[in-house]
Amino acid sequence: MKNYDWNHLLSTYKKIVKPNFIVLEIGASTQKRTNDLIPFCKKIIGIEYNKKRLLKNSKNIEYLLGDWQKLSKILKPNSIDLAISSHVIEHIPDDVKALNELYSVLKPNSCAIINTPNRERLTRKIIEVFTGKRKFPYWEHIREYTESDLISLIYKSNFKKYKITPLVFGIHGANINFYLKKVPKFLRKLSNFWEIVLYK
Repeated sequence: MKNYDWNHLLSTYKKIVKPNFIVLEIGASTQKRTNDLIPFCKKIIGIEYNKKRLLKNSKNIEYLLGDWQKLSKILKPNSIDLAISSHVIEHIPDDVKALNELYSVLKPNSCAIINTPNRERLTRKIIEVFTGKRKFPYWEHIREYTESDLISLIYKSNFKKYKITPLVFGIHGANINFYLKKVPKFLRKLSNFWEIVLYK
């Protein structure tokens, strides 16, 4: 299951991106992942909150220190063709504001692809039988989302059109690795991750 959520996001990205696109990568602290994105677009703007993780610019990749909740202070309105964010939104204090800021910098008829852990993934449900429900904030996560949480979040934001896809069903951890990449419909609520496409 290693990196399956990223690989799925990358597959979705490749179906949408065009060679002339300016792509925004929120949480751009992993050079390999940025390198996965760059062959398919004109330019990547990487936003990274942590100064220590900020990477060096290259030919068509520009890294900026910034906060997702304040994108409009860094980027022009309606300037981004496509945005990517992998495992970032669960760290953001004001997720509604973050989505609205994202909406403001996206061009009309463009979209954003976001992935995040499912709060009710099977592994977590099993652990919680013994430990009780996890309370948030936990470690770096301010929250995690069920599908209904995501729908509620989107409805509070300026985005109105969206698609949510469950990714991976199974158990992983220690030496146990049993999972299905395609989530059966009746097990959707227990998927490991969510992939959300938001359309402006």
